Amino acid sequence: MFKNIIGAVAFLSRIPLASKCKPKDSVSHFPFVGYLSGSLLAALLYLTGRSVPAIAFDLFITYLLFNAFFFDGLLDTSDAFLSQRDRVDKMEIMKAGNIGPMALLTGVVYLVIKIHLFTVIPLWSVLACSVSSKYAIVTSAAISKPAKDEGLGALIMPVKARSLLIATVYLLPFLFFSKALMMVLAASFSGVFITWISHKLISGITGDVFGAIEEIAEIVAMATALIL
Repeated sequence: MFKNIIGAVAFLSRIPLASKCKPKDSVSHFPFVGYLSGSLLAALLYLTGRSVPAIAFDLFITYLLFNAFFFDGLLDTSDAFLSQRDRVDKMEIMKAGNIGPMALLTGVVYLVIKIHLFTVIPLWSVLACSVSSKYAIVTSAAISKPAKDEGLGALIMPVKARSLLIATVYLLPFLFFSKALMMVLAASFSGVFITWISHKLISGITGDVFGAIEEIAEIVAMATALIL
């Protein structure tokens, strides 16, 4: 189990950990990585304050260590899904990884909204947002299939029921905080919705789509914390 936890951290972050764990075996521990990244960001926000420059700096640190992969997936997915191309061309757009106009627009709007939300949401919810978004990846993977036979999507799917159950165990502390549970539900629902769109457009999910799911689920969880 410990090997798989290390594998999850190595797979979802830039922390230099040696791991021989297969990505598929680490999926159930993705929420653990959420605890790590959420704790780091919450600590940074507490120490630096929540002015816009401070939040931008804190996000730079956490994105450098944890979220760069997810944000890249969000940009590539937005470029592909918002284009008027067919399935094959959408897959090629994601594979190319170039930053097109829709990716640029999505990225700028996303970061502006996220920075604003971090100025107003309760500090306790920062951890819940991070865990919720990683759990959303697991739930989406459990109900989906890879859009192609190679790439990150194919590396972690199919996700077995046992893996989903283990991932759910990480949410046990949230049982004492109903607001946190609502954030998890909102994040998971957004992940399912993006999964549905992805199946309509490219007949499955890729690693880039998982990145988009994580980023969008996190911001949905943040918005949920704000209105609760």
